[in-house]
Formats: sequence, structure tokens, C-alpha cells
Amino acid sequence: MPWVFFGIMCLYGLLSILFAFVRPPAGLDHFFKVPAIFTFLPDHLVMPVGRIFVGLLCIGVMVFLYIRLAPTL
Repeated sequence: MPWVFFGIMCLYGLLSILFAFVRPPAGLDHFFKVPAIFTFLPDHLVMPVGRIFVGLLCIGVMVFLYIRLAPTL
């Protein structure tokens, strides 16, 4: 069961990074919000930097949890 969670986290992280450069479809746009802390950046950098940060953070947490849980799986 944790493999599904790891897959979802990895997919979300990769899509967040992808959608930092490409506009997401209208149906998926509400899933890729940017944290409010990035509103202090210039307007043209809010979405790319915020989505890249969220994507890298999600992938980083997934790797950390995999390393911590892999011996028990």
C-alpha cells in the first residue's frame, strides 16, 4: 500500500514541476495551487517558483519517506 502513496507523491511532484512551465488544463488547475508565501515575489515569478518549490518538496518528502520506510516494507 505505501507504493501507491509514493507513486502519487512522485506523480504530483513531477506534474507540479511540469506545470511550472506549461499551463495546466482547466480541470486540473485547482490541484496545483501555490503557497501564499510566494506572493511576495514579482508577478511573473510567483507561479513558476512556487510550483517548482512544491514539486521538489513533494519529491524530497517522498524520497525521505522511502528511505525511512524501505527496510520495513
